[in-house]
Amino acid sequence: MIFTILFILFVLAVIYSFFNSRARVDQLEIQLLSSAQASAERVETRMDSQYVNLISAEEKDYLAFAAKSTESIIWLINSEGGIIYYSSLPNRSRESLKRTADDFEYTYYLEPEMLNTGSISSHGKSVIGDFYEVLPDSVEWLSVSYPLNSDYGYSGEIILHYSLGENAFSFIRAEKSLWISFVIAFVVAVIVIILLSNNITRPISKIVKVAEEVYHGNLKTRVVLNDEDPMYIHESSEYQEDDLMILVRTMNTMISKWEKQENERNDFMSSISHDLRTPLTSIKGFLGAIEDGTIPYEKRDHYLNIVYQEVERLQNLIENLFNTFTIDQQQELKQGVFDIEILVQEVISSLDPMINNKSIHINVDSRLSDDEISVLGDRDAIHRVIYNILSNAVKFTPESGFIRVEIILKGEDHISISIEDNGEG
Repeated sequence: MIFTILFILFVLAVIYSFFNSRARVDQLEIQLLSSAQASAERVETRMDSQYVNLISAEEKDYLAFAAKSTESIIWLINSEGGIIYYSSLPNRSRESLKRTADDFEYTYYLEPEMLNTGSISSHGKSVIGDFYEVLPDSVEWLSVSYPLNSDYGYSGEIILHYSLGENAFSFIRAEKSLWISFVIAFVVAVIVIILLSNNITRPISKIVKVAEEVYHGNLKTRVVLNDEDPMYIHESSEYQEDDLMILVRTMNTMISKWEKQENERNDFMSSISHDLRTPLTSIKGFLGAIEDGTIPYEKRDHYLNIVYQEVERLQNLIENLFNTFTIDQQQELKQGVFDIEILVQEVISSLDPMINNKSIHINVDSRLSDDEISVLGDRDAIHRVIYNILSNAVKFTPESGFIRVEIILKGEDHISISIEDNGEG
């Protein structure tokens, strides 16, 4: 166990050192690219039309300052691949690069594969190494380049070379404090594990066991610590609260709520079953009596009216049941585009028997343009809402009364539908 912890801590130390070193190199790369970009954007406006030479000597001072501030070597490359300015040029570079003599000075040229020709419209590029065997190989180099922007092809670039030391991660060995910290952490971890393992693993084992029982449907089980009664969130405790105790309380409370919800659901289903069975029994009994002649012909209308009332009652029960389950399940709305005027007409048509029976006049006043009648929403849900409101209006409107349905645009992206009647209320 202890050797396992030691091995894990050692691996963590190596991994941390690696990623920390990589992060530092990445951060340095971002800083160098930013400096290269700033230099490129400044220099590209001080080049001649062919991007071969600088037309302002002041830019050399700026490039020298950029090299000093970033502690790097800076090269300015023209459109022909020649180094027209450098803050430093190592001997290996002088020996390996092609050169031409001009006015007693040498111009050194990079090979085509060294140029940043593929990143003209990008954010530059970077490489780690000796830059195509041009820089001294005794140390590792981080080289970044950023292209000069022009309206045509390759126009040159700014290259910065930064020395990383013997290799990209050479400073890992210097982080002695890191290794000391991990050794101390190992000793402390061993002591803490020995002292607290029993107090932690025992409750966790009980939690796992209870969770497995709940998974198999036993909602009466609870997590009990120290042979006491199960503890819940709303109860106080004489013990000091910690995350594990809060977890136990939360789990017991959650199981209790699940049990209560399941009991309420069972009671609800039992009640609904009884409520549905009652009207169905009445309907079946009356219709059977009418069919076999038990009920005299002259009393059929009376009992058919009772059947009709029971059907209405059954319909209301089913609608309430549907609404209850819809709210409980929190179903997502089914969004779609539809014609709101056509939907209103469909609702009115479905209520025609009730409307014609009471000789009610319905006036639909739509103030929407052709571009505004298409709306986005749940068509079935909106149909159900309009149907319920309009059927209620028909129910309480007197005979030969009137109902007015108004459809208007409210704001920039909302439709308002109002239903008015001359009934009571």
